[in-house]
Amino acid sequence: MAVLRIVSRVAAAVLGGFVVTYWTGAAVAKLAIEWDLLSRANAGMFSGIVQLVVYVALIIWVSAMASMRKAWLVLAGLTALLVAVVVLTPGPPPAP
Repeated sequence: MAVLRIVSRVAAAVLGGFVVTYWTGAAVAKLAIEWDLLSRANAGMFSGIVQLVVYVALIIWVSAMASMRKAWLVLAGLTALLVAVVVLTPGPPPAP
């Protein structure tokens, strides 16, 4: 039973963190371009930095969580929210 808890924690930290990080980068880049805050290249670079910070923070957060059920639920909720942001916001204008 202890092995399953360890496997669940590692999977949540590594795989769940990766999925949330991926969608975070897409949402940050899309919103930065859409709101005309950064150019396309700068938005991509900035989203990479944000992804690094989010991934490390999620690994630490999942490792510190007492309940893995809550950790998985939060990761699923964050993923759903970020996917909705990426899919439902209008895309950037075409490049000149």
